[in-house]
Amino acid sequence: MLLVILYSLAATYLAMYGLHALLLVIQYGRHRHDQPRTIELSEYPIVTVQLPLYNEPNVVERIIAAAANLDWPHDRLQIQVLDDSIDHTTTLARSAVEARRARGLDIEVIHRANRSGFKAGALANGLTIATGEFVAIFDADFVPAPDFLQKMMPHFVSNSIGFVQARWDHLPTSSPFAKGLAIGVDGHFIVEQTARNRSDLPMIFNGSAGIWRTACIEASGGWAGDTLCEDMDLSLRAAMAGWQCVFVPDVAVPQEEPEHITHIKSQHGRWAKGGAQCLRKLSLPLLRSKLSVVQKAGGLMYLSGYAAHLMMLIVIVLWLPLALHPTLFKQMPLAFLGFGGLGLPIEYVASQFALHGKGGFRKLLFLPVLMAVGFGLAFNNGLNVLEGLFKRSGEFKRTPKRGAGHAALTPDPRQTVQAFIELGLSLYTLITAVLMAKSGEVISAGVLLIYSFGFALAGGGTLRLSLPRWLGIKPLQRVPHTPEQE
Repeated sequence: MLLVILYSLAATYLAMYGLHALLLVIQYGRHRHDQPRTIELSEYPIVTVQLPLYNEPNVVERIIAAAANLDWPHDRLQIQVLDDSIDHTTTLARSAVEARRARGLDIEVIHRANRSGFKAGALANGLTIATGEFVAIFDADFVPAPDFLQKMMPHFVSNSIGFVQARWDHLPTSSPFAKGLAIGVDGHFIVEQTARNRSDLPMIFNGSAGIWRTACIEASGGWAGDTLCEDMDLSLRAAMAGWQCVFVPDVAVPQEEPEHITHIKSQHGRWAKGGAQCLRKLSLPLLRSKLSVVQKAGGLMYLSGYAAHLMMLIVIVLWLPLALHPTLFKQMPLAFLGFGGLGLPIEYVASQFALHGKGGFRKLLFLPVLMAVGFGLAFNNGLNVLEGLFKRSGEFKRTPKRGAGHAALTPDPRQTVQAFIELGLSLYTLITAVLMAKSGEVISAGVLLIYSFGFALAGGGTLRLSLPRWLGIKPLQRVPHTPEQE
């Protein structure tokens, strides 16, 4: 009976999450042609550009060059390179900054001796000496166009606008993993962010490629380092305080998608843990806020998004013992495989055709990669959700950047242990799929086969990197490449 209750609760949550995704698709369809209002800039306010860095030698010079090339009067522009690095990134940053300072640009490196508060701590530290009325933020792997500020600043149409978010685009890559993840990112921005923003639901600042009003940051309590998703944390606190935001899908800033499964697991694990920390921290304040019931529901679904991975893990682990009792299993709720399960696939398809027209067919060839990776991350992300719910904080592990070459492939001992469990889950779900197929549950068996492949991909990809080091074998050196070679 306990297994039945646990399974039912997990499946019910997944059904609700799928329905929420479908409702966002519907709202996107209603509002996809809506254009945010703009104003004519009568004057140029001072803008502080913050570039948070931590050990980014492959991309530090590129992001500094992009920030320095922003088309904004130099006497109204301040650039802060917020460097917490402990490698030669600092030397590269200082050299690049000095070259720009010699040309009269207000730019400086602010180096901290420790990473207190991680990215949130670096942003807050820079804000203490920022002169700008507005603060633009770019992570190290982003490459904003020179006209970024010219296109974004007119969207601050009133003093109630707390932040304006641009869309993330993608730098060239040959990695099928990165191309698959790009579909997920496009779905999030094109469909979800558009739907939330145009429907007056809480929208989250995505941590980069956006501009904050300094007064909004301060009035909302400032950057806090007690979660790994400082962007989600501050965004929701700003919404509860009554600030508005704007999403601008027509302004796109290219950035890197991780190319290796270990980097994907690290990045999404951080987001999962940070999201769970925000869920624990902000759920009650959100429910007590003055937001509407619909806004509160939308905010809770956003906060609990990565909990879907934990629920998926519970469902697939319980599938086998329940499958051994076919009569009982047929009575279990499988709503998440039904109508609500169409939400995310439709979202991905819609985003590709919105961006690429008929070319969306070619982009969607990598949708199976996204699905396999997403299913394969269930254990990794589910574990991080649990840690986020029960631990106060954790280390902010940056995703390695490749720049014009390749990102460093350094095995994480914890991921190596996880990999064996993921391979075990691959075999477990394969056995369950066979039993489901024999009992006539063809759809369930198909879903489980995708899980099996995803777990094998997650575990096998990690062990391929870490096992040679365990055996004392020197890994092959990857030859740097440039986008032109792809």
